[in-house]
Amino acid sequence: MVGTGSLVDVPVISRYKERLSDAELMDFALQLRRDIIGLTFCSGTGSSHVGGELSAAEIMAVLYGHALNLCPEEPEWAERDVLVLGKGHCAALLYAAMAWRGFFERGRLFTDFNVAGKLLQEHCNMELPGVEAPTGSLGMGLSNACGYAWCMKHDAQPNRRAYALIGDGECTEGQTWEGAALGAQLGLDNLICIVDYNKYIISSTTYEVCDLEPFEERWKAFRWHVERVDGHDVRALREALDRCREPSLAPGCPRVILCDTRKGAGISFMEEDAVHWHAGHLDEELYKKCMKELGL
Repeated sequence: MVGTGSLVDVPVISRYKERLSDAELMDFALQLRRDIIGLTFCSGTGSSHVGGELSAAEIMAVLYGHALNLCPEEPEWAERDVLVLGKGHCAALLYAAMAWRGFFERGRLFTDFNVAGKLLQEHCNMELPGVEAPTGSLGMGLSNACGYAWCMKHDAQPNRRAYALIGDGECTEGQTWEGAALGAQLGLDNLICIVDYNKYIISSTTYEVCDLEPFEERWKAFRWHVERVDGHDVRALREALDRCREPSLAPGCPRVILCDTRKGAGISFMEEDAVHWHAGHLDEELYKKCMKELGL
């Protein structure tokens, strides 16, 4: 094996099909969590940014299992929706979803992550077909998505949407708010920003480092339509995304969904010590402990 852990058989409990039910979306989120843990254990470094990957599992499940119009066989299909992962250090979550949707063989999750010369690096890069923007520097994600949304408007493609999945830590970056201002100025109502609001950044809570509250009012002041949901409730996420995709909802206004989540969600000891699990290594004992909590 190229990674630090031994390759393990993470069973497939969810496969892609159109119009997944909410129960199937929940299975998909569980699949993503199991794959993230397996990928982390087998990676070239034995690590990933696991806390923020686990917190956004339901968000990514609803995006890839319900919302995004994609063509994995043709990653640059002109009619596709675009997802920019602003929190690019959480690439393992994106890779797991991409493999599930068929962009590449699932086995690569457990052989190629954080391995020199391979494409599945810990920060996204556009050499991997299906990745829309390199977002290792936090704060760039929303601006990138604004660019995509403007191009869709300019090219008169009313059925396309640009999505940005960003972290709350990114919302302490000035460029995020420059993107928010630009999105409203350009009337990008085909732009949907989803914020993984797990309340932690690398060193502490958002409240202690740079308090974002009143978070909803901030976005409203930038002339965005705002929704706030439980980020682990697939039905609430699905319904919010469906609303935000409708042009009639708030014509001329970009849309943001603030998702209240738990860092390390699904793994009790990570949730209880979220600061220290922003990123982390998994040895065999911790790997087995995680998988037991995920039902294996």
